[in-house]
Amino acid sequence: MTGRKYFIDNLRVICILLLFPFHASMCFLSGDYYGFYVYGGEIPALQYIDLAVYPWWMSLLFALAGASAFYALKKRTAAEYARERVLRLLIPFVSGLLLWIPIQSFLADVFYNDYQGGYFRHYPVFFTKWTDLTGYDGGFTPGHLWFILFLFVFSLAFLPLNARYAKRDKKPELSKIPVVVMIVGGFVLLSAGGLVANIGGKGVLEFAICFLLGFFLFSDDKVIEKLKRNWILLGSLWLAMMIFRCVMRNVGVESELFWYLDFRALEWTGVLGAAAVGAKLLDFKSRFSDYFSPACFPIYWLHQTVLSAAAFFIVKLDCDGFIRFILITLVSFAVTVGLYELCKRAAPLRFIIGIKTTK
Repeated sequence: MTGRKYFIDNLRVICILLLFPFHASMCFLSGDYYGFYVYGGEIPALQYIDLAVYPWWMSLLFALAGASAFYALKKRTAAEYARERVLRLLIPFVSGLLLWIPIQSFLADVFYNDYQGGYFRHYPVFFTKWTDLTGYDGGFTPGHLWFILFLFVFSLAFLPLNARYAKRDKKPELSKIPVVVMIVGGFVLLSAGGLVANIGGKGVLEFAICFLLGFFLFSDDKVIEKLKRNWILLGSLWLAMMIFRCVMRNVGVESELFWYLDFRALEWTGVLGAAAVGAKLLDFKSRFSDYFSPACFPIYWLHQTVLSAAAFFIVKLDCDGFIRFILITLVSFAVTVGLYELCKRAAPLRFIIGIKTTK
């Protein structure tokens, strides 16, 4: 297996497109576990999107980023890679925190607290009102850009190890690890890692483990071939775990230990299953992926503020809740892609949101 791993690009695109229905569904869920910047009334059926998708979704993005880091370091020096990470991750994070994320917090303050001041009056409130880092009460939050910050930190923190490993001619034969050991080993690592270093509900160590597992496993051609040979097994296990999680919520299981271990089990089976199914069925180039692959991070940067703004108005419409959910999903997607098209045509905006300049 040589050349570009198109399945990595295609899986990343799928994960990014899932942002729209996932975050649109959050507008219609409430309770101790759920929350969002705008609320449009309860639609309990939408919780199954969260139950089935969230445990593996962001972890897969980190694992794919880890694999991409390997290929980047194969053709770049450590210094070149670090500079690129600053341009593509750190600058978009800082610019987003200053220019884009405060809009979400302002909308939440208006929606929930009937804030009467204008946006610019609320701007300093964003930086001075510190609560739980969600921003759902109008306070400070990194918003969805926590992912970009984590990825930047991991990219530089593991750079000495990763750069040296990527340039090595002789590497450990990871493909000799039995599939069952990969499954159990990843589950144990993530179960332990998820217990520590949580910031704002996000597991630093947990996602660092996913990044490293992606770097070492999903960059190894022989490991990928092994996953492809077992794609039906791993894909079926992934699907079964999603169904099982939804069924257990339906029957009312309340044990915190059960839900923690169930989350970790689906997290890793989802990452492995997606990689296996992707390597088998999605390792191809298409016009669709050619367009969306370079758009992934800019769309990620843009999407949640657009979606929150769309939801702010759409949840007030007098129509069925599912129709409002679909409208939020479609409108936010269309506006986000439109903004991406505008941004990539202006050099200052390309710089701000990390759009890679094509030569």
